[in-house]
Amino acid sequence: MQASWLSSRFQSVIKSLKRPATRNWIRRVLLWSVIWWAIRYVYFSTFYKASSFAQTTTALLLFVQTLVMYYVFAYKVFPRAIYKRRIGQFFLWLSGVYIVIYQTNYWLFYWLHAIGETGRVDRESKLLADWGILGFITSGSAFFWTILWSFPFVVFPLTWRVVQDVIGLRTRTIQLEKDKLVLELDFLKSQVNPHFLFNTLNSVYARVFDIDEQAGDLILQLSELMRYNLYETNQPRVDLAKELGYIQNYLELERNRLEGQQVRIEYEQTGEVTPYQIVPLLLIAFVENAFKHGVKGGRKNAYVRVKAEVAAQTLLFTVENSVPPKRQVVNDPIRKSGGVGLVNVRRRLGTLYPDQHELRISPGEGVYAVSVAIKLC
Repeated sequence: MQASWLSSRFQSVIKSLKRPATRNWIRRVLLWSVIWWAIRYVYFSTFYKASSFAQTTTALLLFVQTLVMYYVFAYKVFPRAIYKRRIGQFFLWLSGVYIVIYQTNYWLFYWLHAIGETGRVDRESKLLADWGILGFITSGSAFFWTILWSFPFVVFPLTWRVVQDVIGLRTRTIQLEKDKLVLELDFLKSQVNPHFLFNTLNSVYARVFDIDEQAGDLILQLSELMRYNLYETNQPRVDLAKELGYIQNYLELERNRLEGQQVRIEYEQTGEVTPYQIVPLLLIAFVENAFKHGVKGGRKNAYVRVKAEVAAQTLLFTVENSVPPKRQVVNDPIRKSGGVGLVNVRRRLGTLYPDQHELRISPGEGVYAVSVAIKLC
């Protein structure tokens, strides 16, 4: 029994070590252990002539400075400034870090000198005393001393971080290019039948219109939807007016399809849409989802409300629909009620409108609402 328990525990430990998060933590611990060893037992023991206490104290401060600078630059400065080519913001961060580093060094050596530490401490404390507490502004020598004293060790982990980021970015770019190629091939394969159906619909419309005008209008609306899908959406951006017109055609077809049922379909549009463009077929998934999950089930007084507002170069697109009791949303609203469609839309928004959109999912008792705000161009 004991052997079985030990075997089970050993297998559990092995499985945990194989997890990416666990391996990542192990690598970090090893990295910072090596850096601490290099600072304390290579650099200070070899080149810094002072007492063991002074060596350990200054090494500990340098290690903490290196640790803090790494995470500030790796997770804040590089992603927000360097990778986005915001040079002014980068130098602002660098200046702030430099001031903090100088002040911590100044007060450390002031304290070490005050408690009677000698050796190399005398030299450093005298330099900092001559420069003064504002030496980071008034002395060029103080600037170069701070850079050479506190910054060298952080260069190595930051360089490795940049290499990882570049490799990761390149890998994602290659994957996106592959995905784009697959989508283009699938699109080309799918064009044969839509072209045939589109041309056939035009012929049917010409024959039906004189007999049943309403049926002819439905065929014409369906034809317009297909025309938009075939000829307009192969561009990276389309006129916002055309995209919203496509949605209105879709709603009109749904009105006719659901005629005679207790379903209210409403559309409201405000603001000037003419000057703006948007990624094609980005909004229709929200509308399709509303009909798929909000109208089915035979619920009385079902409804779908679509609203498009344009103000301050921002589109606020809202879709609200009733939800039958059996389709109440729990846990993850996107996966439970939207399926793959809304998941894909969320990914497209993140790729095509990074930091320029806000998606809100608002499930409730008998109601489901999706609202997306997009910065227009």
